Amino acid sequence: MSVTLLDGQYERIKGDLTTGGLTYDPLLDDVLDHVCCMVEEGMCDGEDFETSYARTCTFFSPAEIRVLQHQTLLNLDKRFQRMKNFTYIFGLASAILAIVGSLFKRMHWPGAGLLITIGTVLVVLVFLPLYFYTSHKEQPEEKRKPVYAIVGYLTLAFLLAGALFKIMHWPGANKMILGSVAFILIGFIPLYVVNVFQRSGTDKATLPYVVMLLVGVAIVLIFSNVRISKDTIDLHMDQTRLCEQRAALAEQATERLIREAGGMEDPLLQAALRDIHTKAGALQALIDQTQADMAVSLGQPGASLEEIKGKDNLGAGRDVILDREVDLQLKQDTRQWVDAISKLVTDSLAMEMIRDELDYLSPVGTFTFREMEVAESTYVQNHYQLSRASKSIALAEYIAIQSLLDRGN
Repeated sequence: MSVTLLDGQYERIKGDLTTGGLTYDPLLDDVLDHVCCMVEEGMCDGEDFETSYARTCTFFSPAEIRVLQHQTLLNLDKRFQRMKNFTYIFGLASAILAIVGSLFKRMHWPGAGLLITIGTVLVVLVFLPLYFYTSHKEQPEEKRKPVYAIVGYLTLAFLLAGALFKIMHWPGANKMILGSVAFILIGFIPLYVVNVFQRSGTDKATLPYVVMLLVGVAIVLIFSNVRISKDTIDLHMDQTRLCEQRAALAEQATERLIREAGGMEDPLLQAALRDIHTKAGALQALIDQTQADMAVSLGQPGASLEEIKGKDNLGAGRDVILDREVDLQLKQDTRQWVDAISKLVTDSLAMEMIRDELDYLSPVGTFTFREMEVAESTYVQNHYQLSRASKSIALAEYIAIQSLLDRGN
């Protein structure tokens, strides 16, 4: 009896499925058979047709039917499936390249910049457009909102591009990062975060989420390598060159004074000049050797500041200045030098000028050579501080010798 009653309602069930949006005939036949089986099972358990059919319909709402048909058609679309597989392959490859590049950057191995650049370009220009396009296509027509894909792509693209430009020290990095922050605050947070929380209880983790997680890991690793901007590097390089020029001028002036003093008959004055000049030379040699050792620690012995690769490296200062206690030696030797000068130079103003020049010995200046400050400073920043100390020593030596000669005259 139940079968006869069910057969009499067959066309009704088929019409309801068609009205609900199920128009693909092979799928319609499969779903129709499945619904009839579920209704029949209910009727065999003692339910009447209407009760069993109403309960079955809760599993096949019009919205779920349209999603089912849409996903079925996409699964049968070989071109779309190839694009989807292509997307995942490129996503995995680009994320792995960026992660490996970040590891190379962290270890200061050659090829880091190329790996990070290729990985980031693949993410921005290949993976992200395909990912958001395929994700958009997988949504039913009524749920498609292009703004989600557009905002998501622009946010991640600007964020990754800004990180790449910053780590490679290319111009425009700050503008890109500011643009990505704007997209995050204006679009990504209100659109995506809320949506993720709403769907977190129903959606299962799938391959797209895993790929996006890897891309997120790549972004974090890339940003972990971003230390200082190109503008900051350029500023420290300019100031380093300025310090070197001033130190060279002071040393030339000092050599001229020493030559002029060569004809003086006062042996004590001659001995004092030689002592000041010798100890200043020892301090300069310590600084020069430290800068050379920092280049060696980066695997680039003999390279000039302009030629150094990895000017944002954090390890050179720690490995050379701190581990070898160069900072302590420089300050100790400088204080002994100043004490020796103070016994020779009687002009109090000259001594104040000398102490002002050697400001890295002052409580505030000592901050520059503190352990934490050196460890957290990049190669170019530590190189600048050493050049600044070299300039200070050269000027202090000139002041001391000029004062002694003025007194001798």
